[in-house]
Amino acid sequence: MTFRARTADRRLAALAVFGAVLALATVLWSLVGCAPKEAPAPPAGGEASEASPLDGQPANWSMESDCAICHKSEAASELDDACAQGVAHKAEGVACVQCHVDKDVLATAHADVRLGDEPAEKATVATVDPAVCESCHGTLEEVAVLTAESTALTDDNGTTVNPHARPSNEKHDANPLVCTDCHNNHSTDLPKDARKYCAQCHHRGVYECGTCHELRER
Repeated sequence: MTFRARTADRRLAALAVFGAVLALATVLWSLVGCAPKEAPAPPAGGEASEASPLDGQPANWSMESDCAICHKSEAASELDDACAQGVAHKAEGVACVQCHVDKDVLATAHADVRLGDEPAEKATVATVDPAVCESCHGTLEEVAVLTAESTALTDDNGTTVNPHARPSNEKHDANPLVCTDCHNNHSTDLPKDARKYCAQCHHRGVYECGTCHELRER
């Protein structure tokens, strides 16, 4: 074999090796490019949020603070047609602190709130004084007159009771009814709330005496 032929063979061999290396590199690149990549972990809360230099500072709550900034679900109920009580109060311009008037209780509940905290999903329970309700709606006896024809509380046997005029008996008298036992300004189902209150003692759907505990005691 001549020198020229041997040189040509070496060049062909080198080209073949280079081609094989290039093909292998192409395959590896495609595998790496198609391999599933681990997605970056989402930030807490599911949404990115920009940190503020004020984060961590006391919120300095006061009776003049805008409750809707944190209590979003309660604020939304005031615009939800399904929540008749909330909408009615909103329409009359009733502010949160006109019902939630106990400043000391509210101050304690907000004492540790800081800017940048996760918004509260549910407001801290602070019972509304019945006197606050009565200042606008009248006494329980006065409201009972207005709801004398109400059929909102009708049991499974067809018995209808006035939701604001409970008959006097030992258990009723020992546990006087207050407005917030049934009324939640942010609720979408007032009759259901009232029935749940009654069901603490009565069978569900039965508003008659002598059908439950009294019979068992006998």
